[in-house]
This record gives sequence, C-alpha cells and structure tokens, in this order.
Amino acid sequence: MRNTGNYYLNSFIPNPLPPEDPSLVLNEEILKLFGEASFWLGNLNNIAKGLPDRKRFINAYVIKEALLSSEIEGIHTTLIDVFTEATNGSYKTTKETQLVLNYIKALEIAQQLIKNDELPIVSRVILAAHEALMKGEGDKFSPGHYRKQSVKVGEFIPPPASEVVNLMGDLETYINQNNELPPLIKAGLVHVQFETIHPFLDGNGRIGRLLIILMFMSSGLLDEPILYPSYYFKKNSAEYYLRLDRVRTHGDFEGWIAFYLTAIRDSCIEAGNRAEVIQAQELILKTIIDNPDLTQFNKIRDTTHVVLNSLFQTPVFSIKQISIATGKSYNTIHSIITHFAELKWVIATDEKKRNKTYRFDVYLKLLENDLEINL
Repeated sequence: MRNTGNYYLNSFIPNPLPPEDPSLVLNEEILKLFGEASFWLGNLNNIAKGLPDRKRFINAYVIKEALLSSEIEGIHTTLIDVFTEATNGSYKTTKETQLVLNYIKALEIAQQLIKNDELPIVSRVILAAHEALMKGEGDKFSPGHYRKQSVKVGEFIPPPASEVVNLMGDLETYINQNNELPPLIKAGLVHVQFETIHPFLDGNGRIGRLLIILMFMSSGLLDEPILYPSYYFKKNSAEYYLRLDRVRTHGDFEGWIAFYLTAIRDSCIEAGNRAEVIQAQELILKTIIDNPDLTQFNKIRDTTHVVLNSLFQTPVFSIKQISIATGKSYNTIHSIITHFAELKWVIATDEKKRNKTYRFDVYLKLLENDLEINL
C-alpha cells in the first residue's frame, strides 16, 4: 500500500504531492475518464465562448456552484433568495443566504488577484478568498488566517496547526511548479491534499472546491467560472467523502481521481445542456413576443425584447428596478410585466400593491431543475 503520510500525536501529516512509492497510476479507467472529461470540458468552454450574453450565464452558474458547494456543508438557502439579495440588497438576508453570497465574493476576489494582480495561486489568494467567505462569522473562525489550533473532523485528526504553513507552502509549490501531470488531474490531487491539510477552522470544503475552478482557469482549461462540480459531489456526497478518506487510509489516489474525473465530466455535460436549454427557451419567448397575433406587444415589441433580456440578468426584480435598468418608463414596464404575468412567464413573490417583487419563473425553473445526463 502506498505511504501517503505519517501520524504525529494521532494527527495525520500528508506527504507532499505528487504521490510516490508508487507514483499515480494512470490506469485504463483513469485514461478513459480523463479523455471524456477533457472533451466535455473543452465543449463547455466553447459553448461559453459562443453565448450571446456570457455575463448573465456566468453569474447564474457561479450562484449555482455557490449554492451546491454550500449545501454539501449543510448550508441551505434558495436560488430565489440569493438572486433577490444579489440584485437589490433590500431583502432581509438569512445567515445561510449571506454565506452563499460570501462564496460568490470569495471567487470574485480570488479571480481579481489572479487576473489583475497577475498572481499565481498562492497563500495570499487562498487567504483572501477565505476572509471573504467567512465575513460576518466573527473572529471565532479566524477569517483570512490559517488555523492555529488542532481540529478533528469526525474520526480524522488533520495535521497539527504547527505544520499547516509548511504544508500549504509545499502545496503552493506543487500548484505552480510541478508539471508532471495534466492540469485537469493535478487539480484533483490538489483538492484532496487541501482537504487533508484542512488549513482553516471552517470553510475548508468550499475553498477546496473553489480551488478546482481557479486551477482550471489559471491553466487555461476554462475561460470563465461556468462549471459547478459541486453538482456531482452533492449528488454523490457519501462517495465523495469516502473517496477523499481512502486517499489517506489506503493511499487510493487512483480511486479518488476516477471519481473526480467522473464529477468533472458529468458536471460539464450538465452545465452545457443547461446553457442550451436556456438558450432554446429564450428563443421560444422571443418568437412568442414577435407573434403578430399577440396584439398587446404590437406597439412595444422592441421594448419588450429589451425587458426580456433584462429579466435574464435580474430574474428576481421589481418594476422600478427594470425601469431603471432599461431606461424605460415605469408605466411601460408595468404593462409589459403584466402581460408576462398573464403568460405565466413571471409571478409575483408577494401580495404588496406597491414595490411588488416578481420572479422570472420560466428561467429560474431551468436553473433549478435537474437535467438528464446523456453521454
């Protein structure tokens, strides 16, 4: 059995990457999954490049990953709550919703440091992301700092705090200097190593999954964060944790990498399918608006298309918000939204007569519903 680390005072200290004695075996199953994951990752990246409005898709997909990654850690909120708070800021935010918004901010900050400051993925990036992730949680989780005390995760005791800085330094070196393995597989190894080090008091799972996206973008596998691998990890959460544990207990890097590559493959297919379904739905809605038999749109057809596009960007909204965003009069927007409600495209989320909030239901359902995966 491969030696993956040493025990010290009951805690486990992992060996530096890459795996050795023996090295990672790229067996037939891994090579097959690597080819499939690579193909579908490239396909998803091409879909993203061809989207007419990449920004709104990226925003929606980042929110979806934030939700799914948080749900794995027992943090539950809804897509509607996140969109509501993200778009108007006047909603009474629950702790769970704020934590999901924090994840979105953490990804944004990490991207900025990598792109604008031209930093590699180093501790400064990871710590900044953690600080944003844990904002509002107080000092008990030491936001933006590696832990300075021992922790226990179930029956597993991660490395002592005194080892964390050195272990993260080794991991940083591996991320930025070791090129023995393809970036896709390397990101999977980094994730399991990060989770084993468990460098923070809280937020390790979410930062570890965020690292996968950052490494894909840093290595050129993805141009934008339009992938949500937590889709698969959440659906198979028991196996996810089992595979991570078996790396430490059995040296089974191969089992983890096979599971991880399956997660990337299926997540890419799902994300690509979802983008295509959303685009098809948008085309259907535009065709309906252009139908001359729908006389309610005859004099405001162009404005109606502008409003429809705005709803895809702001799917939880008030009429005043859309009026400001489009530069159109309140009464015109009110008329269009009323017609959309009659068509059941939008529904009111409350019974208020003034400043009523609506949701773009046909779009939100496409973001929320599970899609079938066909290889």
